[in-house]
Amino acid sequence: AFPSVMLMLTIPVKVAGVKKVIVCTPPDKDGNVEPASLVAAEMAGVKDVYKLGGIQAIASMAIGTETIPKVDKITGPCNVYGSAAKRLLFGTVDVGLPAGPSESIILTDEHTDPQLAALDLLVEAEHGPESAALLVTHSESVATKAAEFASEYIKKLPQWRQEFCEKGLSSYGGVLLTSSLEESIAFVNEYAPEHLEVLVKEPMAALGSIENAGEILLGPYTPIPTANYCLGVNAILPTGGFARSYSAVSVFDFLKRSGIGYLTQEGFEKLKQTTHTLATYEDFPAHAMAIAERDVLFSK
Repeated sequence: AFPSVMLMLTIPVKVAGVKKVIVCTPPDKDGNVEPASLVAAEMAGVKDVYKLGGIQAIASMAIGTETIPKVDKITGPCNVYGSAAKRLLFGTVDVGLPAGPSESIILTDEHTDPQLAALDLLVEAEHGPESAALLVTHSESVATKAAEFASEYIKKLPQWRQEFCEKGLSSYGGVLLTSSLEESIAFVNEYAPEHLEVLVKEPMAALGSIENAGEILLGPYTPIPTANYCLGVNAILPTGGFARSYSAVSVFDFLKRSGIGYLTQEGFEKLKQTTHTLATYEDFPAHAMAIAERDVLFSK
């Protein structure tokens, strides 16, 4: 449980005007809820917080229990098990954007400082052993030096975070060497990462070629942690390639729209023939009859 995540989820939902909001957040090993997250929830105006996490929290909100109400929508990042639970419950409840496990791409060229690239490679790698953190570059020199620096920086982390980084980088992440910046960007667009950090010499020029990423952070002064905490972009982002069709969490995730139509008699007269023709062509006789018979009734 993290207060930054609490704020990035609860602020949009409250701004959207959702009347009933509940939060499920996991207890620690002593059975307590992370206190800063509770403060964040209170600051956002959320009153109902349940001490429950994991797939059991997702199932409880989707189906409802004696103590936890059934909800219409579930939004928030998960580990691989939570993400799987959401997919199983699709159709039972709106499970929101697919968020989790964490992933990032650090896009670099021959001008990138390999130390910065190495530092930022570890940001998402430390989230857990299922996290996918990649450095993508066409510069063999930057690739080699960044890998060396990353190994040294990992040693400065607590042991359990070291294990996360080492396992993730050796299985789901690592350094990918391409033949050109164009090929690197093509890989980015195919992968559609959650976080994309652009550390090339001309990040603004590269931006126009980037099509798929949950968030795009430009230049050496915009590392992923600034976006996670205080830059202003929402860090609850699509993962697993879903940045091709999903966007970051925003107010729009908690709004819905209804189509509203009204025809005057004059308007009906203008549209009746087109409507009848298409209904007849598509072989919906009741549709066509609703127009033809209505025309007769209105003419009486």
